[in-house]
Amino acid sequence: MKKYIFLFPLFFLTAALQLKAQERQDNVWKAVFMDYSLSNSSTLRLETHVRTRQFLAENDQYLVRPSVSFKVGKFAAVAAGYTFLSTNTPIDRTLENNLWQQFNFSIPVKRSSYFGWIRLEQRWQSKNNVQNYGARIRFRTGFQFPITAEGASFSPKLVVFNEVFLKIKTGFPYEFNQNWTFFGFQNKLGNQLRLLTGFQRITVDKGAGYLHKNVWSSILFYRL
Repeated sequence: MKKYIFLFPLFFLTAALQLKAQERQDNVWKAVFMDYSLSNSSTLRLETHVRTRQFLAENDQYLVRPSVSFKVGKFAAVAAGYTFLSTNTPIDRTLENNLWQQFNFSIPVKRSSYFGWIRLEQRWQSKNNVQNYGARIRFRTGFQFPITAEGASFSPKLVVFNEVFLKIKTGFPYEFNQNWTFFGFQNKLGNQLRLLTGFQRITVDKGAGYLHKNVWSSILFYRL
């Protein structure tokens, strides 16, 4: 009996998680990212996102996100930008304006690559005429693998990543906010176009429970 006593805390933790209310959505996310090179080391980007709930039946969110990035090495860059986000809620739309700063990297490993970012966000949210300020930090890591032979005319890549969001309170990121897990494929559609599409599982802490989103996410990248 003594050798199993260490399992009791794990049992109670699992039971506590099960007691939290669970909610599920099946959603679709669509986005277009447009890039314009200012120089060999700097790029302007404009992101536009349309997100729907219950597949395509109900509007969820609109996002507009301009940014600028600068290479700081062969495999790394820094970026800064602004996001406007409008979210559909039962009573009214929640509006958010945020500023963000990001360090991202992509390291080649033979024909594959290991990539990720750290993004710090300062968020101003308006809901029911109430203004709230908050901050959070996001950590993303992932891999990209070729799935066809080198030199093939059709050469999609498998993309896998996980991203965790932590709220910042009293200067330290300790409160879980969200987690994103993505499995999908990326393929060039021409010299200026590439498409990333796949399944994304999102878990959001709503306080009294968790919201789970099953999302089919697609991003079209276009280089001007």
